[in-house]
Amino acid sequence: MKELVMENERIKATGKKNKEPDRKKLEQAEKLRELEGQDYLEPKERMSLRHILLDVDGPVVTFLTKCGELILLGIMWILTSLPILTIGTSTTALYHAVVKSVRRERGYPLREYWKAFRQHLKKGCIATFILLVWTAGLVFINWKWVHIEQSLKPLSAKLLVILVILTLSLTTYLFPIISRFRVSVGQAFTMAFIISGEHFIVTLLHLAAIGGLVYLVIFILPILTLLFLPAFWMLLSSLLMERVLRQYMPEPTEEQEEMWMYE
Repeated sequence: MKELVMENERIKATGKKNKEPDRKKLEQAEKLRELEGQDYLEPKERMSLRHILLDVDGPVVTFLTKCGELILLGIMWILTSLPILTIGTSTTALYHAVVKSVRRERGYPLREYWKAFRQHLKKGCIATFILLVWTAGLVFINWKWVHIEQSLKPLSAKLLVILVILTLSLTTYLFPIISRFRVSVGQAFTMAFIISGEHFIVTLLHLAAIGGLVYLVIFILPILTLLFLPAFWMLLSSLLMERVLRQYMPEPTEEQEEMWMYE
């Protein structure tokens, strides 16, 4: 009798041991099924060489597309600046199109360029006319001082350099301000003068970059680079300019948060 009882207990104990691994395997399999459903555990797909080189959304095609857009915008800037008086309007439209279409990828570059060109035609021409008159006045005063008194030549040269630097600093911010804010021409000049002083480091970086580009164009780069240089320069400038302009933009409402200028 005792032998039968002991045999039954041994069989029960053996059955429990055999069942325990099965339960563990079931629990592990269940956990694996749960984990497989989580995206972050899935291995990241590697982009094939074909995708990189030929896919429309691939990095190579995207880069070439943006280069083509910059070249088109640069050509448009040159053509629309030929009347001289429209240089300011062309620069305003170029900044708007580069930031909105090339950087933010909203709209079509040429369409945005023409839209901004028509919208800011009057303000841009007035601002350009003021700058041309101011520049002509600087040249005439410097020439007059030099011919009246030779002793004033060193002083007039230094004064001319200072005025030229101030003019370039102001012009750097003037046309991006016109493209972004609803202000009059006088208010735009005032804002540009204030911002150029408040953001002195950014102003110096722009002036140094302008000097470097002028040197490259005159002594190193071929003449064909002028086709894309205006838009390329505007793209680089906007990397710093947008951070500055955002500080003077009003806080966006719920509807305005999705606008391209607040991205």
